Amino acid sequence: MSTTTLKKEVQENILKVLAKLLKEDAENISLDADLFEEVGIDSTGIIELLLELEIYCSIEFDMEELDPSHLSSVNTLTDYIVFLKSDE
Repeated sequence: MSTTTLKKEVQENILKVLAKLLKEDAENISLDADLFEEVGIDSTGIIELLLELEIYCSIEFDMEELDPSHLSSVNTLTDYIVFLKSDE
């Protein structure tokens, strides 16, 4: 799978999970919006998001390596997941 295809798939998964958690349409979530400040996810929501993404993306997050900057937006989270999948 190409990086571009993987990135698009990961972005779609993130938006799908966020929309489900926030009970909002995925189209209303900006890829660059701050997940905490603008999207409105809280610390409990971010844990739920990560757990769901582990299933959707077939990855496992290492909480020791996870940096808050990885969680700042859909785009930064997408890039981090693509990086993790490239290490597989």
